[in-house]
Amino acid sequence: MSKAPTTIRTITLILYFKLISFVVMMGWSLISFKDYASLSNGDITFLIIRILLVIVSIFLMLRFVKRRKMLPSILVSLVILWFSPDQIQFMLSLLIVFFFFLRQTREYFREGPTSVPAQNLSDDGDEADKAALDEPDEAPTVPLAKLKKDPEVYIREATADDADTVYSLMMMAFEEYRTATPPSSALEETEESVLEALREGSESAAILYEDDTATAMVRFKYEGETIYFFRLSVVPHRRRRGYAKQLIKWIEKQGVSKGLTISRCKVRQSVQNNLMLYQDMGYEIVDQELVVRPAGTVKALTMEKKLWE
Repeated sequence: MSKAPTTIRTITLILYFKLISFVVMMGWSLISFKDYASLSNGDITFLIIRILLVIVSIFLMLRFVKRRKMLPSILVSLVILWFSPDQIQFMLSLLIVFFFFLRQTREYFREGPTSVPAQNLSDDGDEADKAALDEPDEAPTVPLAKLKKDPEVYIREATADDADTVYSLMMMAFEEYRTATPPSSALEETEESVLEALREGSESAAILYEDDTATAMVRFKYEGETIYFFRLSVVPHRRRRGYAKQLIKWIEKQGVSKGLTISRCKVRQSVQNNLMLYQDMGYEIVDQELVVRPAGTVKALTMEKKLWE
């Protein structure tokens, strides 16, 4: 169940463990008659039927969980709990019942096998670098694949050893702007230039992971009382999950932790999705400039948000 949350995966593992335990127990009860010398044939038959009932119940519950049928799963889990033969099996069965009260488990059964609704647009950032605007934010609308339920998402600051990851994410996100007029200056960067910047500390980066897979990143630097972020990048096939906003919020918290007062970015005026994204998050246009490049000109908007009121 690779697309299930942690609670469901744990329930499944416990069920398989119990299944193996009961199969071993049933086999042992059939071959170790000396342990049951004091029992009648009827008692032995009852014990075997009891073990078989639990095994069948476990198979049923695995099927119900896979099909996201919550009520049958709960009922069968109670049967398994009732027929637990020892304290360890009872505690494992009780743990399964407990998991049904957790939010992740309820959402798993509630959502069913249908696609997850689209989240906020994610975007690829922009910036001015050596007078060459860097921009993109959000890609054009792309078909939404079925999203993983409750992915484990976390963000960490990158080190120089992550330069290849930062560069790869940027290239994947900005590739669509290769045919723009002018193309994004992000495409002119190299892995070596990113590595040098991270190693020298002239800039920093943060990487967002979805289920331990690098999915998005943002580069940033400190300029006086401002934290300036750029090259906000989300890989195309994992957009519309709110990851761009999560990275921006991470940037803002980073600025606050450093005692800074302003968060700043730049965006191409023509990329309305990005413009709306930043405005929704409280950013305001404070300046504009016309960047002239050999491949064309770009109207760049500087946007800021006060971190302290």
